[in-house]
Amino acid sequence: MEPVPQPQNLTWPTRIFVISLLLLAIGLLIHPLGDPDVYIHLRDGRFWVENHFQVDKEPFGYTIPDKPLERVEVLFRAGIYLTYQLGGYNLLIILKAIAMTAALFFLGRLIYSRWRNLGLTALLLGLTVLAPMNRIMPERPYVITYLLLPFILILLDQYRNARAEQTQASARRLWIIPLLTIPWANCHPGFVVIFGFLGAQFLDDLFHYWRTRQPQFRKRLLHIGMISSVTLLAGALNPIGFSIYHFVITTTSSHDFMKFLTEWAPPKFAQEPFFFFILGAVWFSQLAAIRKTRLVDLIPMAAFSYLAIKSYRNMPLFLIAAMPPLAANLRFLWQRMFPMQKLSGIFRNRALLAGSALVIILLGVAALTGRAFRFGEMTHMYPARGLDWLLKHPIQGRLLTHDIWGGYTGWMTHGRIQIFIDGRFPSFGEKLYSDYRKMIWGDPRHCIPLLDHHNIQGILISPKNDIKLYQALWKSGKWALVYWDDNCLLYVRKDPQNDSLLKFFQYYAIDPKKSPYFNPARPVLALQEAKRAAEITSQAFLPRFFMGELYLKTNDPKLAEQAFQAVIDRAPNHSGAWYNLGVLALQNKQYQNAEQMFRKALKHFPRGRNKMFARTAYMLAETIKSDPHRRREAYQWAQKALKAWPAWMDAIQLIHELK
Repeated sequence: MEPVPQPQNLTWPTRIFVISLLLLAIGLLIHPLGDPDVYIHLRDGRFWVENHFQVDKEPFGYTIPDKPLERVEVLFRAGIYLTYQLGGYNLLIILKAIAMTAALFFLGRLIYSRWRNLGLTALLLGLTVLAPMNRIMPERPYVITYLLLPFILILLDQYRNARAEQTQASARRLWIIPLLTIPWANCHPGFVVIFGFLGAQFLDDLFHYWRTRQPQFRKRLLHIGMISSVTLLAGALNPIGFSIYHFVITTTSSHDFMKFLTEWAPPKFAQEPFFFFILGAVWFSQLAAIRKTRLVDLIPMAAFSYLAIKSYRNMPLFLIAAMPPLAANLRFLWQRMFPMQKLSGIFRNRALLAGSALVIILLGVAALTGRAFRFGEMTHMYPARGLDWLLKHPIQGRLLTHDIWGGYTGWMTHGRIQIFIDGRFPSFGEKLYSDYRKMIWGDPRHCIPLLDHHNIQGILISPKNDIKLYQALWKSGKWALVYWDDNCLLYVRKDPQNDSLLKFFQYYAIDPKKSPYFNPARPVLALQEAKRAAEITSQAFLPRFFMGELYLKTNDPKLAEQAFQAVIDRAPNHSGAWYNLGVLALQNKQYQNAEQMFRKALKHFPRGRNKMFARTAYMLAETIKSDPHRRREAYQWAQKALKAWPAWMDAIQLIHELK
């Protein structure tokens, strides 16, 4: 077996290049907290810590009475909560970014050990981040697996390629693996992947012992066998013992609901082209360098290729397993094609310094454009203001909400609101998940009966939810809207226990999801209700937009303009508000202002067949057509309007007028 070249001491240009790459990685990995499962871990971690880990029953699974508490990932959940207590969300973000940068560093170290070429290492790491490792690196337990797995593979690489005088030292270092497995198993069940790599090492040594009968391979077989056995025992040192292996099998086995989860769905080429490019490059280079194939690389690479094709979640594990062999194969093919070609030391150093400067420039551009060093939360994704209101005006009974809001609701309300289901689908089972989908997506045949069967008293949903649910609620006559803002709507059941809420907060003339959104027979009451919603949610733009439209319908353009301007102050990209401000400016013959408003609206309307884009383009053409020097431009905008709304007679007439 040919030894892999070992890295040499790094020169100062090399160190600068490596440091600049690490800084870029940290900057890009510092981004706002937004993953919904983070709040589940924070919620459970707080519960564990506050109860001194003396808990038996599930505190948040209200749908399943006396459900046993899930005791996996205890160390991670407690740790993430204590970290939050120490430094808030920003400390979590920073530690995640450091951990994932270290994971990339370890992976880069593995790649560099196969081919001492920093340019190639940087390229392969860049492809790793694009395909799609950076998008599944949130503050969740599997970051521990992404961090520790490449570090352990470095130990295995060093053991496999050690010189005679280094054999004992590298063999002793392998005992780090079971030691790391203990905290790993208490943070994430993904620690079981290490057995695939240990098994591949065992089979590789067995093959070489069978072929050569050399005693060194027999010793390595015994050593790897002992390491694997002790690691298996170390993995059982957790609150559920050896049951963790059963937990892994049952969780990752096929479930019907898995097909609805993005991270467990198969990747598609249109969405992940870099992944499929890497997959093709890995296997093409493997076939081209078939004479240098090693079982220790081939087995994990084949296994994780299959798993990655089946599930988006497994793509990072494939990249960790496949990138080092890819570098080794590319090195072999390069040496075959260009055996004598080498770069001079001066040229290499200059190239590294130029690359460092480029990386620093990229980091600066990313920071200035808001793509790096971003802290805080993605609050627009969650119903923070709705939950604040709900805590002040609680309902008696279960609340149905989106699964991605379930953990967030439990965290923000400390479990004071009974959630029907959250994102832990395997814990709730396929039957409850099926009922959840029928209710939240509004299956007309089952929605209302299931809401009654599960005694749902409140529904907290996004305005972007499927219209079928709202239609089912309206037709039933059993539900009333009591709160709404930009992110969420809250409906409560018309039961006697909710009479106080209905008496003071029910909306009668306005509902943001209806078409039209208000009762045309009661415009005055609708305006009053829009004002009430604006007072309750001072930062929301949607009530103010409705106020502006209602002012337009009641012929009060001055108040309408004020309302639309208030929308722009809260949501600068709101295309509808810009459009209406343009219409008001045009009515006042302020043509220059009208043109500016319509152009701003056009920036934010989606292209394609969109009637609002068509109306705005048409209004812009009407605004500028009076200028003889701009009639051609007006004609072009009229054509765009017709393209967005085919057969629209107003646009056709304007085109004929401008020809």
